[in-house]
Amino acid sequence: MIRTVIALPALLMLAGAAKPVGPMVVRGDGLMDLVVGGKAARIRITPWAPAAPTLNPDFAQSIGLKGGLFGFAVKVGPVKVGGKTSVTRFDFGTMTFRRRVVWFDRRYEAQGDGAMGPGGLPAAVIRFELRPAQPGERTANLPLVQKMFQPTYSRVMVAGREISVLFDPQHARTLATAGAGSALAAAYGGQLAGATGKAEVAFGIERPIRTLRLARPFVIGPLSFDSVPVRIGDSGSVAGIADADADPEEVVVTAKGGAKRRDVLIIGRDALARCSTIVFDKPAKAIRLSCA
Repeated sequence: MIRTVIALPALLMLAGAAKPVGPMVVRGDGLMDLVVGGKAARIRITPWAPAAPTLNPDFAQSIGLKGGLFGFAVKVGPVKVGGKTSVTRFDFGTMTFRRRVVWFDRRYEAQGDGAMGPGGLPAAVIRFELRPAQPGERTANLPLVQKMFQPTYSRVMVAGREISVLFDPQHARTLATAGAGSALAAAYGGQLAGATGKAEVAFGIERPIRTLRLARPFVIGPLSFDSVPVRIGDSGSVAGIADADADPEEVVVTAKGGAKRRDVLIIGRDALARCSTIVFDKPAKAIRLSCA
């Protein structure tokens, strides 16, 4: 989970909001050619990216963007990453629009010049086609939530706690924050199992994870999970989860007080491999997920 530590909502609003256009289809890896600030760019359109288009710092510099008087920062675990914001123009096929963009001290998009989520596009409906449809698929309607800067997400209640559910076909593995993992363990009889590993969260930053094995499956729409990788030391605490491989010498690091915690589950490519489409329907405020 990326946690904003200095937030100025007025700076993160979309600028020059365009009238919504017809449905847009995104295929493959989502890398698309468009013009940003008068320069050709490769921008990844992906469910995981924020509504405010996020550019790599070298590209932002190349089109002459200058940050405003107020910067901001996000934290990935203990790593603080400084950011800046400005407004620029996008020319994308038949769509021309201006948006408030952000960029950080670190590179955000590994293969392109930046990334943009459904919330940043003027299209009313964005359809991500992941693979051909398969016989026996089911389509589930999930509530769509859009807030400034954040990726477009859904939400579910687990053990009395609200969990934000995001979709990220670019990340190989599904990943839960510690708080989300704790809620899943309480509701579905979870135990931590196996050795500590690492997973990339954002900006190339890796954080420690362990596998949470569930006694009963967690079901969201057409997807069912009997295990989920969980971050073990950043946002919330896993101290209350039973450990199948407990070591009496192990120290569990828990989050300190401060800003309100968001409990997040990011559904990655491992689970989405069973899905043909993810449709973000803004007028209906719905995410439609079709999976075998």
